Amino acid sequence: IGTGFPDFIAFKPILDHKVDGFHTHKVIGVESKSNGTLDKKEKEKCTFLLKHNIFKDILIARKGEKKGKIECINFKTKEEVLIF
Repeated sequence: IGTGFPDFIAFKPILDHKVDGFHTHKVIGVESKSNGTLDKKEKEKCTFLLKHNIFKDILIARKGEKKGKIECINFKTKEEVLIF
């Protein structure tokens, strides 16, 4: 398996919304960085993927302060996102 970008793809169901009888989902890209910092090329990729509506959101996952904790930051809004 190669080195893809983003590292993971997540699907979040949009409740009470169907199109042609199918449930709809928000598609979210997740990039894992131990320190939470993207380099210039990765930032350009995020901007491209959001601009072309490939992903609704891109989350940057990083190690939290407590052992075993993972923090997620929304690339677009720079706000922390609670996932658990």
